[in-house]
Amino acid sequence: MIRRREFVAALALCVGAPMLPTLAFGQRNKLAAFDALLQRAIDNEDLIGAGRGLRERQIQEYDYYISKAAAPRIGRSSRPISERAIKLIVSFEVTNEQAYGKKYQGATWPKGASGVTIGIGYDVGYVTTAWLHEDWDGLMEAGQAALLEKACSITGERANALLGQLKSINIPWTPAYQQFRERTVPLYVAETISALPNCDKLSDDSLGALVSLVYNRGASFQNTGSRYQEMRAIRQSMAQGRFKDIPDELRTMKRIWAGNASMKGLLVRRDLEAKLFEAGLG
Repeated sequence: MIRRREFVAALALCVGAPMLPTLAFGQRNKLAAFDALLQRAIDNEDLIGAGRGLRERQIQEYDYYISKAAAPRIGRSSRPISERAIKLIVSFEVTNEQAYGKKYQGATWPKGASGVTIGIGYDVGYVTTAWLHEDWDGLMEAGQAALLEKACSITGERANALLGQLKSINIPWTPAYQQFRERTVPLYVAETISALPNCDKLSDDSLGALVSLVYNRGASFQNTGSRYQEMRAIRQSMAQGRFKDIPDELRTMKRIWAGNASMKGLLVRRDLEAKLFEAGLG
């Protein structure tokens, strides 16, 4: 007498249908929860925009490379991250293509310590002229790149004062998105892999969640002080292969911005990164 499990397996072989792993259903639920939360954030411009001006990542890398003038800029990685991770980063930088066309196609200044910003969260204030050309040549008119050179290494109110001289800057969505996908994302994937051990053991979703974190906060996994205690804990968990501990560290990190209305979007971003990392463990 054939048991039910054997019958189902035989039927799947007959029709050529693959047997799905037991965890697939739970993983789909986690991805669905991620998708729903991200869409709610996208639908709430005030929420998703809160914290957009945080420039921890640029400060981190700019200080590192400039203080070590002889140090070459890190190369780009060919390792992919998931489309969900890409959408997460884009959403918290410019919301979506429609919002980009209305608000971000020119040069902007997100306030605070930001520099003049173009494209999908590309802060000219934290790059050298060489990096600017490396990242944008062929994707914007040569005259625009030359004009933006004056904004390199200029941040804060000094950057805001430059906007009047940059009114002719216009970067449509297609080249901006191409630049982000082909030149910016591979840099941050490389930074993440360089800073954290065992990234090769992560799925594209889980690695993408950490790339989103690095894109926002920089690869500050060895920085000292209480502000970076969860970043250090993530690195330790990665080194020891305790991947299931990482989502809790992402959520605990929200303490830094809790109660600050101007940064409330970062609380949602950390929740989304935690959910995406968890789904990638499925």
